[in-house]
Amino acid sequence: MIMRSEFSRCENAVETPIGMILVLTIMTTAIAGIYAVGVPLIRDAQHNVRIQSMQNDFKILQADVNELKGPLPGEGPSRITTLNMGGGSITVMPDAPTTKIQVNYVNDTSDYYVFDDPLDVGNIKYALRDDTIIYENGAVITKYAVGEIMISRPNMFITPSIGNNITVMLHMIKFSGSLSSVGGGVTSVYSRFMEFDNSSDFKNKPVATTLYQNVNITITSEYYQAWANFFENELKNAGLSSPSQYKITQYPTTKQVVINIYGKTAGDDIYLSVHETIIRSSVS
Repeated sequence: MIMRSEFSRCENAVETPIGMILVLTIMTTAIAGIYAVGVPLIRDAQHNVRIQSMQNDFKILQADVNELKGPLPGEGPSRITTLNMGGGSITVMPDAPTTKIQVNYVNDTSDYYVFDDPLDVGNIKYALRDDTIIYENGAVITKYAVGEIMISRPNMFITPSIGNNITVMLHMIKFSGSLSSVGGGVTSVYSRFMEFDNSSDFKNKPVATTLYQNVNITITSEYYQAWANFFENELKNAGLSSPSQYKITQYPTTKQVVINIYGKTAGDDIYLSVHETIIRSSVS
């Protein structure tokens, strides 16, 4: 009996540390799993919240810029838009050479260009990790690690007119001033109206009056795919069909999209209205 009791005490002495080791092993494995899986998920969720918040802030920026309308060049109203960057960075790129637009139309035997040279419109860009939010030419675009989408449309419209006629209204937002950039926490984008150009030589007049005497819009941008999708939707909603009544061609090498608008049938008119607002913006 004495020997059996001693043996039982030895068994208990061995089981206790083994149990502790097993518990510690399970806890260590669980903690490692949380760090490996849970923490990245939490960080991704925080990132998505920051991107969604900045998308809303950029829509406010868009509305603020749309309100800048003079009355005198350089003396118009100004707006200050507050943005919470959440660790990202914001850059104002006036006259960005990679962001251009040109509009021309063909009638009779002549080719008319709205701008002597393609217009450098510039943009405002927010970057956080692999995602980017851009305010460009009046639109708000989000570019993800894979793909891009226009989340708020510009002040551009393609609409049916009398009969089968088509009206093309384009409002360009051009940024002027110096390059400015900031990163970190809360920042402010300061925007002031500088000048408004109403190209009225052809406003409310038919610029193309027969099929294949067309209006062409050429956009060079890092986000040309978003612009291509926007104009595709506009033209379809105006009742046009591709490729006989319009054609959209993307050039990935040059990051360019060309929109050719032919109209519905021979003899119909395409009306064109182009406006350019110049805004001086900076971030601090």
